[in-house]
Formats: sequence, C-alpha cells, structure tokens
Amino acid sequence: MSITRELWLAIIAVVLVAIVGSVSIHGATTKRYVEEQLYSKNIDNANMLALTLSSLEKDTDTLDLFIMSQFDVGHYASIMLQKPNGEIVSSHTHTVQLDEKTPVWFASLFSPDVAPGIAQVTEGWGQFGVVTVETDTTFAVASMWKATLRLILGLSLVGTVAGLIGAWFLRMIMRPLDQVVEQAESFSQMQFIQVKEPRTLELKRVVRAMNFLASNSQRIMDDENTRLDILRHKTQFDDESGLANRDYFISILKGQLAFRDTEGVNCIFLLRVVGGKEAFLRNGPEGRRKRLIQFTDSINECLAMHHHHYTDCRVARMQKNEIGILLTETHDIVSLAEAIHGACLAELSEQGDPKLFQSVVRLRPDDNVASTLMRLDTMLDDAIDRKMSEPYIEGTLDNPISLVEENRWKKVLTEGITNQAVETFNFPVLDSNRQLVHYQSWAGIEIDNDLRKSGYYTHWARYLGLLPSLELATISHLFSYIKKSGTNATFAFLCSEQFILNQEILAQLYFQIKMNEDVASQLNFEVRESTAARFPREFELFCTTLKAKGCGIGLKRVGESFSQLMNVQELGLDYVVIDSAFMADINYNPANHAFIRGFCSLAHTFGIRVYADGVKGNSTQNLFVELGIDGVVSNIEVIEHLLND
Repeated sequence: MSITRELWLAIIAVVLVAIVGSVSIHGATTKRYVEEQLYSKNIDNANMLALTLSSLEKDTDTLDLFIMSQFDVGHYASIMLQKPNGEIVSSHTHTVQLDEKTPVWFASLFSPDVAPGIAQVTEGWGQFGVVTVETDTTFAVASMWKATLRLILGLSLVGTVAGLIGAWFLRMIMRPLDQVVEQAESFSQMQFIQVKEPRTLELKRVVRAMNFLASNSQRIMDDENTRLDILRHKTQFDDESGLANRDYFISILKGQLAFRDTEGVNCIFLLRVVGGKEAFLRNGPEGRRKRLIQFTDSINECLAMHHHHYTDCRVARMQKNEIGILLTETHDIVSLAEAIHGACLAELSEQGDPKLFQSVVRLRPDDNVASTLMRLDTMLDDAIDRKMSEPYIEGTLDNPISLVEENRWKKVLTEGITNQAVETFNFPVLDSNRQLVHYQSWAGIEIDNDLRKSGYYTHWARYLGLLPSLELATISHLFSYIKKSGTNATFAFLCSEQFILNQEILAQLYFQIKMNEDVASQLNFEVRESTAARFPREFELFCTTLKAKGCGIGLKRVGESFSQLMNVQELGLDYVVIDSAFMADINYNPANHAFIRGFCSLAHTFGIRVYADGVKGNSTQNLFVELGIDGVVSNIEVIEHLLND
C-alpha cells in the first residue's frame, strides 16, 4: 500500500473518530440536560396540578374529569391521583411511541430517564392524596435525533472541507517525496538524475544525500569515459590530424568486408597530395599542423553537408600525404567525389601548394583488404601519371544517374511499400552461454521477383525519401509475424536517421505500437551511434517514448562516439552492440582488449548489456567473457523453424 493511501486512510479514520466522538459527547450531554429540565418540569406540573386539585371539591368524578382534561391537553406519559391508603382516584397513561424517523438504536442509547414529579393534594388541613406526573419523552428524543443529524451533517461538511484542504497540503508534501522516489528508481536503472531540494527538513536531507550520490556517480563515470577516450585516441587516432590512423581504418575495412552487407554500394575514396612540401612547412611545424587540420576539417564538413548520400562514414589518415574515406550504402558517387575534390582544392589554393589526386573504388563481395587497397593505389598512381585534375572513379561507379533508372527505382520501392512486399533476414544474438537473446532483423524487399537485403536498395530509398516508409512497413511486418507465429522471441530492428527525424512516420509507429501493446515488448529498436551523436535530442525523445511503451532500445555500431552522447545513463538503453571494427583482430590486438574491457565496465555500470558485432566463430568465447562482453551477433542466418522454438 502506498504512503499516500495510508495517509488518506489515517485522515479518514481521524475524521470518523472525531464525528463519532462528537456525536457521542453531544448525545450524552444533551441527554443529561434534558433529564434535568424534564424532571424540573414534572415537579412544576405536579405542584400546579396539586394546588388546583386541592381547591376543587373532592368528588371523584370531578377530580377524574379534571385530571383527564389536563392529560389530554399536555404532553404527559402518565398522571395518577392516589389516596394515602393506596386507592387510585384517577389514572391516565399514554403508550410511548417513538417518532418513525427516530431510529430505535438512538432511542435506546440516548432516551432520557426522567423521575416523575410528586406533589401532595390537600383537603382542608388534612391530606387527600398524592398526584404523580410523568412527561412524555418521545418528543425530546425526536428533537435530540434531529439535532444529532444536523451535527453529523455539519461535522461531515467540515470534515469534507478539511479533507480537501488536507489533500492540497498532502499533495504539496508528497510532491517532493514523489521526486525522491523517482530519483531512487532512476538509480536502479542507472539513471543518475538530480532533483530540487524540498522545504521539508527530513526530505531535504534525503534529497541532498541522494543528489550527492548522483553527482559523485556521474563524476566517476565521466572520468571513466574520459579515460576511455584518451585510450581510444592513443591507439586508434593520428595525433597530428585528429583522424583515425591507418591500423584502425584497416580494422574497420576488415569488419566491413567480413560481416557487413555486401549488396550495398560501399566505396573507398583515397586522397593523395603530391609535391609542394615547402608550402606546408612555410610556417614551421605548427603551421603545417594548422593547415593539415584545416584540410581535414574541410573534408569532414563536406561529408556532413552530403550525409544524405551515405549511411556510415569513416575517415582516416593512411599515410602522411594520404587520406582514406569509407562510405557505406552510397548514392551518386560521382557528385560526392567531385564535392570532396572541390572542398580539398579550396584548401590547396595557395601558390606552391601540392597537387591533389583522388581514386574511388567499390567494395566487391570477393574483396579482401589487400586487394582493395592495391586497386585503390593502382588507380591513384595511374591518376598521378596522367595528371588527372578530377577524381578517378572505378568504371562501375562512373555512370551518371539517368531519369529512367530513378523512375524505375521509385516505382519498385513504392510498390513494395504499398503491397507490403517486405521481409526480414534474422540473425541470432547469443549470450556467453550460447543461449538466444534476441534476433537481429535486417530489412529486405522483393525486387524483380528476388528478395534483396536492405543494402541493395537503401541508397535509392534514402535518395527518393522512401526509406522511413520502407522501415515502417518492415516493422509492421515484424508485428504481424510475431502475432501470427506466436513466438516468444524478441526482434531488434535498426532504424535510420531519416526514420527518427520523420515526425509523421514516428506518429504512425507509436500508433502501431499502441495497437500491438501485447507484443510491443518483443521488439527492440536500434539506432546507429553516429546518428545518436549527430541528433542527440531527437534520439533522447525517441528513447524515452519507446521505453514508456515497453519497447527495448539498443545502440548499434558503437565505439567511436559513445562518450559524446549526452546523459547516456538517462536514455534507458538496454544494450549496445560494439562495432565489428573492434572485432576484426580481437585475438591479436591488446590495445582493443583494454578499450573493450573499460567500455564494458562503463556500460555495465549504466546497467547496459554489451554485445559484439562481426564474430564468426566460438574461439573468442573465453576472451569475451574475460573482457565483459555479454553476447555476440551471429552471422548464421536463422532457419524458419528456429523462430518457432
């Protein structure tokens, strides 16, 4: 039982006790008062009647007639005239009948017990007899009941008003207490929030102590986050340019080739500056570093301006004069390459600056790291030999986008959305004991009678503005599948940045969740770390809304920007998936061991589970347990009957 309910019960009990006590005291006091007054009345009436009877002739009929007339006009229970020898001259008695509105229990408790009035009737100088008078108390009882009713109603009204005032005060008192409870509950969810200190002394002391705990915990986690950032930059980034170093870029490339969707248009851009060394050294080492940072900033700004052309972006310094860019699910490579080329040339416009050359290749399903980089280098050397002033783009990519092709894709994708011709490719996520955690669902759509993974069409769907609708259709398919199959499994779906930024689509999503509340908890929604870092407020709103509806929340491809997420402990994340780039050489990379161990420790402090992406075998199971990884995303596609287990 809540403390609010207990306080209300206490208030009601106090009011009821007050009413019962007041009524009891009022009834007892009134009864005594009425008894005294009626006894005085009996004596007065008996004396007056005795005086009158004493002056009358002592004829029996006359006396009886007079007494009867007095009995009829007064409110008497009985009048009796009795001679000293016991002879009854006249006796008239009224049968007591309670008023029909007066309850019997009240009369039995509070009826006045009044002694009769007695007076002497004389005849000359001698005694004729004794007259006894008893007043009818039923009228007094009826009046007492009416007065008691008015008292009960008055006290009830006062109690109601007092209850309303008490409710207002109770609400004021409970408001800070509710905040304390919410704060304590947030601690259990690893959300270290702080609340305003209330005026109540005891609550103020509690809140102050809990706020101190929250701030101290937050400081410890921030320190750990900073330590991880320093460790990550030391091993994965180039000090001079601030970009990823060659080793880290190759790890990313290995992860992309080993595990990522090979049907998408995934490209590598390689930029090389040749000659003009004296231009960079013109202002000494510091000047060189400043120009290098300006150069890389221009590339990053250009990529940010064209972020709708790709899904993920990784930029690295491959050599002192080379920069590599990996873009996934890329659209309109020619325009993007020219934009990057133009941004770089704008930074190399001074006299004596080096020349810029660029090559672009697409990752093939049968590629490995060596063959990809060799193809890039070969094309770049050829571009230098030919002194090409524009990007050298691989033949399969160097084709302009025709209006016919654009219209064909628009028709295919629109029909897929309209006809709900969507499907999912489901991959199991397993814990350290090889038990199923949930399924990772990749979207698919039927194109030309062939079911294609999302990488095949995502760049076109994003370009045509249909990606959010396609993802919503896939989520609808998952809801339908869960209901039809009756499975108890949970499914995770990765949402694009276009999806979480589209308010109309989100409104439809929330409506669908409301219509499927019974299975909402079986769906996890994932967002890429890069998206969460780029749109923190939208991501936070997305998380809080879905958590309130019972859905799970995950963060995908984590590693680079986790420390940049604001108030990550308050987002309510259920799990994060470490990027496959950290898994490519996990057995031979002690630097990654230190980073992952620290990252898992930090995530577990937040109450967040950690899964690893891009793991192919079981040889790393013991290592993952040591590092603190809770499970892995398998690359084995799930067979249909497994979903029904």
